[in-house]
Amino acid sequence: MNSLLILFGESFRLGGQGNRNRGSEESYEQQINAALSHIKFIESLKKKNINMKVSINSYITKFNNSLNEIYKSVLVDSKYYENLIGQTKLIHNCIDRITNINNYDFILCMRIDLFLKDKFLEIFNPYSDKILFPSVCFKPHHKCGKHPRVNDMMMFIPKKYFDFIKKVQLCHNSWHDLIVSHKLSYDDLDMMLNTYHDSDSAKDFNPIYYIVNRNVNNTHRTKEIFDKYKF
Repeated sequence: MNSLLILFGESFRLGGQGNRNRGSEESYEQQINAALSHIKFIESLKKKNINMKVSINSYITKFNNSLNEIYKSVLVDSKYYENLIGQTKLIHNCIDRITNINNYDFILCMRIDLFLKDKFLEIFNPYSDKILFPSVCFKPHHKCGKHPRVNDMMMFIPKKYFDFIKKVQLCHNSWHDLIVSHKLSYDDLDMMLNTYHDSDSAKDFNPIYYIVNRNVNNTHRTKEIFDKYKF
């Protein structure tokens, strides 16, 4: 089984949401720890005979070579931009560069500044036949219209849905957009977790990752079980 990990977003970023402090010495250690957690995840998949390659889609810092070195054994390409272009464009540009996309059985798009906890390795299902998001956001920020408002730090796409990768923006509205604009059904979509968690681990406890170089919040705000059919 072959897979692709698309890492996107700002690396070596220091500070909370909206902060543009990127590439400082203070950010180095935690970003490297995040990268090492990704390698640990990839190694865990290898034990299941799942090969995962990596594409880096980030922005220029003086530490680009450090990232390339860590991922070198699994790296298919890396692209570092001078100016911010947004996570959707980063992902779509990557898809345009990958000429053998159909050689992969699934694609995982993920923020590059996430440290993956062991719980993620435990719950990750590489055999899912649905488009997956990490979780629904915490209440009262859990709906887009009548549909779930998703945690937008990751998106898992099995091969049968590859045609949708460039049709949808990875954002809080992704579930809504896939249903309303692209006519998928709730049977096509799901969450990795059945609990409510905000995207930002500085605002709410998250069991599967934390964003590096930010505070980590250990308060679980919405202690309920998510059921997409009774949402």
